[in-house]
Amino acid sequence: MTLDERFADLRSEMAAEIVRARGEAIADLLRAAAQMRAASTEADWSAAFEDAGDTFRDDSAALEFLRTFAPPPVSLPAQRFARVRVAEIQLYHAAAMKTGRASGDVYSALKTQMDAAREAYREKFLTPVNGTADHLHAEFVRTLANDDAALLGPGYPGPLV
Repeated sequence: MTLDERFADLRSEMAAEIVRARGEAIADLLRAAAQMRAASTEADWSAAFEDAGDTFRDDSAALEFLRTFAPPPVSLPAQRFARVRVAEIQLYHAAAMKTGRASGDVYSALKTQMDAAREAYREKFLTPVNGTADHLHAEFVRTLANDDAALLGPGYPGPLV
């Protein structure tokens, strides 16, 4: 066997090893992300992230990817707050809500109430670092606009985050 043939064999083996290692790394990332996304509490998420830290000890990019791709579970108090506020709007302002839906502009019909809820949600749950989702916007769309964001109308300012 010539030296060129040996180098060709070596290159081929290295390429196969790179493909295998890449596949293992992707499988490890998927496994860690699935564990983190399945976590129902922040403690479970932290434990899953710690396990991922053991797997990707020397790979800060992989850990940052996992933190972004599989963030901690949503805050239940924020979700509960959104549901209660929207239920109150629905209960105490039913006529305005129906009028807004019929005209395709729920926001204009309930501007005062929705803006007050948005401001309270912003103050209570949204900080630059906590990553809380905008449950209030989701609840506006789901409940007040019957899952049709267009019904909120052109003046609706959109999600808080």
